[in-house]
Amino acid sequence: MVSRMGSASLNLGLSLILGLSLGYPAVAAGWAGKGATPAASSGGIYKIKHVVWIIQENHSFDNYFGTFPGADGIPPQTCLQKMPGSKACVKPFHMTIDEPPCDISHFWNAAHAAYDNGRMDGFVWAEGTPFTMGYYNGREIPNYWAYAHHYTLCDHFFSSFLGPSTQNHFYTVAAQDGGMIQMCWTLSQCLELMDDRGNLFSFASMVELFNKTHLSWKYYNETLPVPPNVAAQRANIGNNAFPNPKRFGIWNPLPGFKDVDDDPAAMARLLPLSQYFKDLKGGTLPQVCWIVPAFRDSEHATAPVDRGMWYVTRIINALMESSCWKNSVIFLSWDDYGGFYDHVAPPVVDAFGYGPRVPMIVISPYAKPGYICHKAYELCSVLKFIEVRWHLGHLTARDDRANDMSDCFDFSQTPNPPTVIPIPSHLKINIVDTPGCMYRPWVSLPGPYDHPPKVADPEH
Repeated sequence: MVSRMGSASLNLGLSLILGLSLGYPAVAAGWAGKGATPAASSGGIYKIKHVVWIIQENHSFDNYFGTFPGADGIPPQTCLQKMPGSKACVKPFHMTIDEPPCDISHFWNAAHAAYDNGRMDGFVWAEGTPFTMGYYNGREIPNYWAYAHHYTLCDHFFSSFLGPSTQNHFYTVAAQDGGMIQMCWTLSQCLELMDDRGNLFSFASMVELFNKTHLSWKYYNETLPVPPNVAAQRANIGNNAFPNPKRFGIWNPLPGFKDVDDDPAAMARLLPLSQYFKDLKGGTLPQVCWIVPAFRDSEHATAPVDRGMWYVTRIINALMESSCWKNSVIFLSWDDYGGFYDHVAPPVVDAFGYGPRVPMIVISPYAKPGYICHKAYELCSVLKFIEVRWHLGHLTARDDRANDMSDCFDFSQTPNPPTVIPIPSHLKINIVDTPGCMYRPWVSLPGPYDHPPKVADPEH
């Protein structure tokens, strides 16, 4: 087996050429108001006044929607080898709400070995656990399946980077990751891996485009008080368990950008999630916002997926019950595949991506109802939608060439009503900070390997 990782350096030039050759139209045909300025048209895409991007953690499309009716889901007879060349294989299976008990590797080397040059057959031995083949359905995540039934589900939406969260979150704010391959946990580690000699990221984020057009934006980060019995060093891992919105974290990269850190007005837009609910009530929701969770609500293994689902439901309900619903779109996505199997080989557009498919649900009065969108999108496609809507230009070749989510909308339809899902009054609260274990690959994998705090025993 020759992994994509192993051939990346040899094929870098070819990959970059491929990336440049796979160009997409700057604006998809059919956008009402195409070519007009926002002031010149109130129709088509200009009906959208607010973009809310909820980014959850670490699930592949097959893991959440592989059995969803009509979607490009898990093929029949799927069974992946336990070891290269082995006759023994693992079939997809329905997991319980409490599985897996440990995190599954989604670092660069494991991801590329699982990808296996597009064969998508290395997941079990590269991830080091049969749990990579597990999936959930409408029993565990009923709200997500309800949103998919009522609005638009994208079944060819890809992560931007064939690897972990850090890089994919960079793509959500900057359409690139600064050239990193290895996982980094702190600002200084990321700068070192990028070979950036400054003390902040020098490349541009979306904030630079927003400032040029005076577009309003905010980055909401769920915050939790640090319990007195939690050791500071444990609480600070990745700044994910108990985030500080104004401090760099792997799910909150903007504080590390020079164009944000140097601008007090920009730093003032990095806010706790509680402000989102206040903004909805006060009529001050910005034109664009990101929403990222604390670990316990993130759905990142080992955080309970149902708890994350109810956290997201609260966020969606609040928008649907506000005056902003009528002119908003919610893009609900997951940042990377989290080590879980997906059968669709991601297109190769450059040396870094795409990564495996992740779920994307488009929720809006103008999302096509009950529609499964098969068009190829990636995380940068949400940026492209924003850029097209507000005539922002682009940051990199990635967002310039990304498809712009247009197939998910019908601006001439009768607007969809909100789907408010009642929140149970007594939800079980599991206190989880960060994963305590991770499975090791069952074979030796070349390349950068990032060790988790603790490692689970291999299971054969």
